Amino acid sequence: MSDLFVDNIKHQSSQGSGTITLGASGETISVPSGATLDLSNATQTGVGGTNTPAFLAYASSTTSMPTASSVKITLDNEIYDTNSAFASSTFTVPIGQAGKYFFTAALRQNSFTSNRFILQIRENGTNVKAEMELSGGVSGAMTAVCSTQINLSEGDTVEVYGYQDSGSTQTNITGVSTQFTGYKIIE
Repeated sequence: MSDLFVDNIKHQSSQGSGTITLGASGETISVPSGATLDLSNATQTGVGGTNTPAFLAYASSTTSMPTASSVKITLDNEIYDTNSAFASSTFTVPIGQAGKYFFTAALRQNSFTSNRFILQIRENGTNVKAEMELSGGVSGAMTAVCSTQINLSEGDTVEVYGYQDSGSTQTNITGVSTQFTGYKIIE
Protein backbone atom coordinates (compact mmCIF):
# COMPACT_ATOMS: atom_id res chain seq x y z
CA MET A 1 0.00 0.00 0.00
CA SER A 2 1.22 3.47 -0.78
CA ASP A 3 0.02 6.93 0.13
CA LEU A 4 -0.97 9.70 -2.25
CA PHE A 5 -0.46 13.21 -0.87
CA VAL A 6 -2.41 15.95 -2.69
CA ASP A 7 -4.29 19.16 -1.92
CA ASN A 8 -6.85 18.98 -4.75
CA ILE A 9 -8.14 16.38 -7.19
CA LYS A 10 -9.83 17.77 -10.29
CA HIS A 11 -11.04 16.34 -13.58
CA GLN A 12 -8.55 16.72 -16.43
CA SER A 13 -10.91 18.86 -18.51
CA SER A 14 -10.29 22.60 -18.30
CA GLN A 15 -14.01 23.29 -17.65
CA GLY A 16 -13.95 21.59 -14.25
CA SER A 17 -16.70 19.20 -15.19
CA GLY A 18 -16.71 15.45 -15.60
CA THR A 19 -16.72 12.38 -13.42
CA ILE A 20 -13.92 11.37 -11.08
CA THR A 21 -14.11 7.76 -9.92
CA LEU A 22 -12.57 6.60 -6.65
CA GLY A 23 -12.17 2.84 -6.29
CA ALA A 24 -13.64 0.01 -8.33
CA SER A 25 -16.72 -2.17 -8.00
CA GLY A 26 -16.58 -4.27 -4.82
CA GLU A 27 -14.03 -2.03 -3.09
CA THR A 28 -14.66 0.00 0.06
CA ILE A 29 -13.55 3.59 0.41
CA SER A 30 -13.20 4.52 4.07
CA VAL A 31 -12.83 7.83 5.86
CA PRO A 32 -10.56 7.35 8.88
CA SER A 33 -11.63 8.22 12.42
CA GLY A 34 -11.09 11.89 13.15
CA ALA A 35 -11.32 12.91 9.48
CA THR A 36 -14.25 15.01 8.25
CA LEU A 37 -15.99 14.54 4.92
CA ASP A 38 -17.49 18.00 4.23
CA LEU A 39 -20.31 17.83 1.68
CA SER A 40 -21.99 21.08 2.74
CA ASN A 41 -21.30 22.81 -0.59
CA ALA A 42 -21.69 19.74 -2.79
CA THR A 43 -24.62 18.41 -4.73
CA GLN A 44 -25.25 15.09 -3.03
CA THR A 45 -26.77 12.12 -4.82
CA GLY A 46 -27.08 8.54 -3.69
CA VAL A 47 -26.16 9.27 -0.06
CA GLY A 48 -28.28 9.16 3.06
CA GLY A 49 -31.71 7.72 2.56
CA THR A 50 -35.35 8.60 2.37
CA ASN A 51 -37.88 8.94 5.15
CA THR A 52 -40.39 6.64 3.49
CA PRO A 53 -42.95 5.25 3.88
CA ALA A 54 -44.47 8.63 4.73
CA PHE A 55 -48.03 9.96 4.83
CA LEU A 56 -50.17 12.93 5.84
CA ALA A 57 -53.92 12.55 6.21
CA TYR A 58 -56.64 14.77 7.62
CA ALA A 59 -60.34 14.68 8.44
CA SER A 60 -62.68 15.93 5.72
CA SER A 61 -65.65 14.43 7.58
CA THR A 62 -66.47 14.36 11.26
CA THR A 63 -66.20 11.46 13.69
CA SER A 64 -69.02 11.01 16.19
CA MET A 65 -67.54 10.71 19.68
CA PRO A 66 -70.03 9.45 22.29
CA THR A 67 -69.34 10.64 25.82
CA ALA A 68 -66.96 8.48 27.89
CA SER A 69 -65.95 6.30 24.90
CA SER A 70 -62.71 5.93 22.94
CA VAL A 71 -63.34 6.18 19.20
CA LYS A 72 -61.05 5.73 16.19
CA ILE A 73 -60.86 9.10 14.40
CA THR A 74 -61.84 9.17 10.72
CA LEU A 75 -58.98 10.57 8.62
CA ASP A 76 -60.35 10.24 5.11
CA ASN A 77 -58.31 12.63 2.98
CA GLU A 78 -54.65 12.07 2.11
CA ILE A 79 -52.27 14.85 1.14
CA TYR A 80 -49.57 12.27 0.36
CA ASP A 81 -48.95 8.57 0.94
CA THR A 82 -45.63 7.48 -0.57
CA ASN A 83 -46.14 3.71 -0.26
CA SER A 84 -49.95 3.45 -0.30
CA ALA A 85 -49.69 2.32 3.33
CA PHE A 86 -52.45 4.55 4.73
CA ALA A 87 -56.07 3.48 4.20
CA SER A 88 -59.31 3.57 6.19
CA SER A 89 -57.74 5.89 8.81
CA THR A 90 -55.01 3.29 9.48
CA PHE A 91 -51.29 3.22 8.68
CA THR A 92 -50.04 -0.34 8.03
CA VAL A 93 -46.29 -1.05 7.84
CA PRO A 94 -45.59 -2.40 4.32
CA ILE A 95 -43.63 -5.58 3.62
CA GLY A 96 -39.90 -4.92 3.94
CA GLN A 97 -40.40 -1.63 5.85
CA ALA A 98 -40.05 -2.69 9.51
CA GLY A 99 -38.16 -0.17 11.64
CA LYS A 100 -38.50 2.98 13.71
CA TYR A 101 -41.24 5.46 12.79
CA PHE A 102 -42.15 8.97 13.94
CA PHE A 103 -45.83 9.97 14.22
CA THR A 104 -47.69 13.17 15.09
CA ALA A 105 -51.46 13.55 15.49
CA ALA A 106 -53.74 16.53 16.14
CA LEU A 107 -57.42 16.42 17.12
CA ARG A 108 -59.54 19.57 17.33
CA GLN A 109 -62.89 19.89 19.10
CA ASN A 110 -65.01 23.03 19.24
CA SER A 111 -67.74 24.63 21.35
CA PHE A 112 -68.31 22.29 24.26
CA THR A 113 -67.29 21.92 27.88
CA SER A 114 -65.51 18.72 28.87
CA ASN A 115 -63.94 17.34 32.00
CA ARG A 116 -61.48 15.36 29.87
CA PHE A 117 -60.53 15.47 26.20
CA ILE A 118 -57.91 12.89 25.16
CA LEU A 119 -55.99 12.16 21.93
CA GLN A 120 -54.15 8.84 21.57
CA ILE A 121 -51.80 7.30 19.01
CA ARG A 122 -52.25 3.53 19.20
CA GLU A 123 -50.28 0.60 17.86
CA ASN A 124 -52.32 -2.41 16.69
CA GLY A 125 -55.58 -0.92 17.99
CA THR A 126 -55.00 -1.21 21.73
CA ASN A 127 -51.41 -0.40 22.66
CA VAL A 128 -51.33 3.33 23.54
CA LYS A 129 -47.98 4.77 22.42
CA ALA A 130 -48.70 8.50 22.97
CA GLU A 131 -51.43 10.46 24.71
CA MET A 132 -52.38 14.09 25.23
CA GLU A 133 -55.06 14.97 27.76
CA LEU A 134 -56.76 18.29 28.32
CA SER A 135 -58.77 18.30 31.53
CA GLY A 136 -60.36 20.43 34.22
CA GLY A 137 -63.53 21.77 32.64
CA VAL A 138 -61.99 23.15 29.44
CA SER A 139 -64.53 24.97 27.29
CA GLY A 140 -64.52 26.29 23.75
CA ALA A 141 -62.11 25.27 21.01
CA MET A 142 -59.51 22.67 22.01
CA THR A 143 -56.70 21.06 20.04
CA ALA A 144 -54.73 18.15 21.44
CA VAL A 145 -51.42 17.29 19.75
CA CYS A 146 -49.04 14.43 20.50
CA SER A 147 -46.02 12.76 18.91
CA THR A 148 -44.14 9.52 19.39
CA GLN A 149 -41.53 7.17 17.95
CA ILE A 150 -42.50 3.51 17.60
CA ASN A 151 -40.42 0.48 16.56
CA LEU A 152 -42.74 -1.41 14.18
CA SER A 153 -42.79 -4.77 12.39
CA GLU A 154 -44.32 -5.55 8.99
CA GLY A 155 -48.12 -5.53 9.21
CA ASP A 156 -48.29 -3.49 12.44
CA THR A 157 -50.94 -0.76 12.39
CA VAL A 158 -51.03 2.74 13.86
CA GLU A 159 -54.23 4.77 14.38
CA VAL A 160 -55.56 7.85 16.15
CA TYR A 161 -58.25 7.65 18.86
CA GLY A 162 -60.20 10.34 20.66
CA TYR A 163 -62.05 10.39 23.99
CA GLN A 164 -64.26 13.03 25.61
CA ASP A 165 -66.60 13.06 28.60
CA SER A 166 -68.69 16.18 28.12
CA GLY A 167 -71.93 14.33 28.85
CA SER A 168 -73.12 14.32 25.22
CA THR A 169 -71.90 13.10 21.83
CA GLN A 170 -69.43 15.48 20.15
CA THR A 171 -67.68 15.62 16.77
CA ASN A 172 -64.21 16.72 15.71
CA ILE A 173 -63.48 19.75 13.57
CA THR A 174 -62.65 18.83 9.97
CA GLY A 175 -59.70 20.05 7.92
CA VAL A 176 -55.99 19.96 8.68
CA SER A 177 -56.59 20.83 12.36
CA THR A 178 -57.51 17.13 12.76
CA GLN A 179 -54.64 15.25 11.13
CA PHE A 180 -52.22 12.34 11.35
CA THR A 181 -48.75 12.16 9.82
CA GLY A 182 -45.83 9.76 10.02
CA TYR A 183 -42.64 8.58 8.37
CA LYS A 184 -39.94 5.96 8.71
CA ILE A 185 -36.79 7.21 10.45
CA ILE A 186 -33.52 6.69 8.58
CA GLU A 187 -31.37 4.38 10.68
